[in-house]
Amino acid sequence: MLKLKLIISVLCYGVLFTTNAQISVIAHRGASAYETENSLAAFRKAFELKADAIEMDIWRTVDDSLVIMHDRTTGRTANGNLVVPESTAAALRTLRLNNGEQIPFLSEAIRLLPKRKKMVIEIKNFKEKGNAGTVFPILSDQLKQSGRAKDAIIISFGAEVLAEAKKHLPECKCYFLSGKEMAEDELIVWQKKQNRPDLTCSCGQWMNRNR
Repeated sequence: MLKLKLIISVLCYGVLFTTNAQISVIAHRGASAYETENSLAAFRKAFELKADAIEMDIWRTVDDSLVIMHDRTTGRTANGNLVVPESTAAALRTLRLNNGEQIPFLSEAIRLLPKRKKMVIEIKNFKEKGNAGTVFPILSDQLKQSGRAKDAIIISFGAEVLAEAKKHLPECKCYFLSGKEMAEDELIVWQKKQNRPDLTCSCGQWMNRNR
């Protein structure tokens, strides 16, 4: 059993932790042990298995769609190799995932989210240049229009994109991911420089166990 230690620092409003907090089961990229990761089938299977939430990774296409894919390129999980942030949604949708499905839009995953379930959305494109490097306001518009903004949790390895998320989605919890030692100290220093009274930091650890 491989143990991966991730430091999580939180940028959010209000009370972050409570003494009566319950453990939630989050399906990483959906039920990816049963179905192709980040596919609609994997998300549906996760809820069949009684998961409390699904986790997914999103990118912005050149024509401003939000699609779900873990890698920057599609070759590992699809039948062709395209660079996601450099492709149109139409081009990406001509490909087929390893289970035969199309690469899903974020909007499709939102629609299949059952009531009282959560979705954890990792923003992957924060290192891209220009419009490709942001998912806002597209992400916030889709979540608000669907009525599911309160059920979304935003995560990223980019602190700046989480600060942007708090501007557009103040109701959402946002978690900064890092595998670095002392990441908490670095994040707190960064947060103080932002002059954003709406941003607060709290730190903890998350143990992710993969078989």
